[in-house]
Amino acid sequence: MTHDRAAIVGIGYSSVHRSKGVDGRGLAVDAARAAIADAGLRICDVDGIFEYAGNEQSYDIAKMLGVENLAVFGDFGPWGPSAMSSVAGAHMAVQSGACEVALVVRSVTREWGQQSAEKMLPPPSGMWQWDLPYGIAGGMIPVMAMKMRRRFHTLGGTPEDYGHIAVNARRWSSLNERAVLRDLITMDDYLNSRMVSDPVHLFDCDYPVTGACAVVITSAQRALDTSKAPVWIDAIAMGTGWKPDWTYTDDFLFGGTQRCAETMWKRSSVTAADVDVAQLYDGFTHITVSWLEAMGFCGIGEFGDWVDGGSAIGPGGVLPLNTQGGQLAEGRLHGLSFLAEGVAQLRGECGTRQVPDAQVAVVANAHGPHCASLVLTT
Repeated sequence: MTHDRAAIVGIGYSSVHRSKGVDGRGLAVDAARAAIADAGLRICDVDGIFEYAGNEQSYDIAKMLGVENLAVFGDFGPWGPSAMSSVAGAHMAVQSGACEVALVVRSVTREWGQQSAEKMLPPPSGMWQWDLPYGIAGGMIPVMAMKMRRRFHTLGGTPEDYGHIAVNARRWSSLNERAVLRDLITMDDYLNSRMVSDPVHLFDCDYPVTGACAVVITSAQRALDTSKAPVWIDAIAMGTGWKPDWTYTDDFLFGGTQRCAETMWKRSSVTAADVDVAQLYDGFTHITVSWLEAMGFCGIGEFGDWVDGGSAIGPGGVLPLNTQGGQLAEGRLHGLSFLAEGVAQLRGECGTRQVPDAQVAVVANAHGPHCASLVLTT
């Protein structure tokens, strides 16, 4: 290992679509080209590509872009920290010297994003009679309902606690021209939204879309020659927690989030008190609440009081959260968009949703036994 610092120097998005049947290959290329151009680099500078669970493999992306050769590449499957596993792979490749300019791409389709609602599940016999209720082979909505119910029973709280996540997602997305859902909602709107699996409301769930996001990670030396000020990866970590499993685990509320956060803060040069903006996974509102407590922004079970009627996480709050609207409102780009937004905030490029003088951001993806997080600094 060279122990060289790595920096994110480019971010890019494709157009985002709600329609089904959109070919994601061109969108992956669009996002990749945008990220490379944002860094002031050329396609021929890319010597590593890492992707997560897309229909396009890393060598497919290289072929479509016209990359002559990859010194290192990686394709990460869906059993891992949503898109962040590819970021970790790129980060380690750059740090070790395996490549100098790593491109990370996540493309996702609406069909893939709502598989838990449309997938034909196996008959409930044999092992499936035990696993299916916990979300194995699809069906994550019922298991999130059980997690929320467990939280009410063990830690207290009210549905309004989760509602603050959903309401503020729209407050932020209303300031984001890229967001799919930009209309403001009230707490009454949240509470009256369709119940999909008690106590999960419709507005507790992310919004499936088709689109792509990409980032460029490079070495400290190369970062000094790029067109934008580098955003440094200060610390990165993964976590599974004890008995890593969706079904047979001891911790249904936090999964690996607490151990992941603990490792990240040990490696970081900053603390939770230094964070200016947080981009925390919101596939379901329960996941976001778990990450906030696991990160130490408030005590375990204290989110309801800490969020202060939602003001703590909205524009002007003590911890601006998911400032692009998250997957609840910007659209389910599945993880990498949280990292891109964190970078944009630290570069001061977010217009009316910009957090003033943001210098430290934290990003976290996924839940259960598949957790990853990182700290970004200017």
